[in-house]
Amino acid sequence: MSTSFDVAILGGGPAGLAATTYDLYARLNVALISPDLGGKVSYPFALRDQPSVDLVWGAGLTYEFADKTSKELKYHIQDTVARVERMADGTFRLQLNGGDAITARAVVICTGVRAQRLFVAGESEYWGRGLSYSAVSHAPLFAGRNVAILGGGQRAITAARILAPLANHIDYIIARPQQMPEGDGGEQWLNHPKITVFRGWEVQQIVGDDFVTGIDLVGINGEVRSLPVEGVFVQFGLLPNNSAVRDLVELDHNGHIVIDEQCATSVPGVFAAGDVTTVCAEQVVVSLGEGAKAALSAWQYLAYQGE
Repeated sequence: MSTSFDVAILGGGPAGLAATTYDLYARLNVALISPDLGGKVSYPFALRDQPSVDLVWGAGLTYEFADKTSKELKYHIQDTVARVERMADGTFRLQLNGGDAITARAVVICTGVRAQRLFVAGESEYWGRGLSYSAVSHAPLFAGRNVAILGGGQRAITAARILAPLANHIDYIIARPQQMPEGDGGEQWLNHPKITVFRGWEVQQIVGDDFVTGIDLVGINGEVRSLPVEGVFVQFGLLPNNSAVRDLVELDHNGHIVIDEQCATSVPGVFAAGDVTTVCAEQVVVSLGEGAKAALSAWQYLAYQGE
């Protein structure tokens, strides 16, 4: 296997597949480093008295890119990257977790994010059947229903703002409280008439039958309380998968890779796309577009390096 490439692309989800497709079109020597292709882009979601729907727009194009990549890509390295290092000559050395290393003239980071979980009984069981990690994706499905929001930071506040015009009632359980940004109303906004705030309570379990029917809370004095809800939004912060470049590029206060309008990072030759960046929209179609843009930027960067 070759160990020297024009472009190394980290991540095989929507952004990474779009980036790979475009840089292959540019006739670049591309290495895609990812355990698999496509990632998880099918998320069926069902509620009582409502048929299952898949709200991931762009999944079909992602599968098309995955199929094209699997046929045309010579170097799919089924591994992950431990560290990216910029060398004295401006190229990059990528240390793989499996022990090997490769070099590349440009790097595109498309490693995505992962949701912070609650880790209580019922959480895994009811995911997609009333439990969601993304209000921006699923809030409209809960119009006229009672829901609970679990969180304590900006992400949970944003979920409350999104859901308030839609839901019948919101139980807001402040768990893992975080510092709120100044100037946006913060927790003062939780005085909304549709919202009941619970402080000093912990979620014991999420309960239901075929779908979520409620959550059980336990207070600091041991009191147990059950809240009847049809939806549970677990809204802690997202965790960007940035470990390979954490010491290389600029990150924001949440760990997202800071990029400009061309998907360039603070390090020349390193580009990033998708939810791992400050353009985190939790939408496949956005990641596809950002991945294509990052690939084009990497191509142009290499064209200028050749002068």
